[in-house]
Amino acid sequence: MKRTNKILLLSIGMLVFFISYALDQQISLIFKSDQSKFLSLILGIITNFGVVLVVFLLIPLILLYKKKRLPYLLLIAFLASFLLAFIAKLIVLRQRPANILVYPLINIINYSFPSMHAAVAFSLLPALVKFLPKQKYFWIVFAFLAAFSRIYFGFHFLSDVVFGALFGYFIGLFVLEYYEKNANK
Repeated sequence: MKRTNKILLLSIGMLVFFISYALDQQISLIFKSDQSKFLSLILGIITNFGVVLVVFLLIPLILLYKKKRLPYLLLIAFLASFLLAFIAKLIVLRQRPANILVYPLINIINYSFPSMHAAVAFSLLPALVKFLPKQKYFWIVFAFLAAFSRIYFGFHFLSDVVFGALFGYFIGLFVLEYYEKNANK
């Protein structure tokens, strides 16, 4: 991606983040009061971290196995976004919109900002879209649904998800560009 496009994307993304931060409480209230049973069922499946891992990591790893370095690219993007989002959670310590989600053994990550689901899903998008272009709309829609589900169920504020998606996408972009620079070496 060209430098000017990255700067434009980052600028627009940060503007959307600041707007989303201003709307956090209103958006949370909307989804608290109005939920569809069908949508809750579908998003409940998608928001499961195991499903996110299988769809975004395991299936592409299998599809890209013959391209020896590409599975590592996905693993690096996944691990980098997961670890950096975890560190950001420990720095920011923002409470979740509702106390519905509890991790009994690992309560330390029970913070809201940034959304780890969004960060992980969007960190894998640059490589998945580049190397599996026929399915690019599937990956994009799935990433957005995984991120949206976190707001829908009240696990995150809108700004947590917007920032997580931007954060993850730029991590994935960095990993992909680093890979492409060094692929021939």
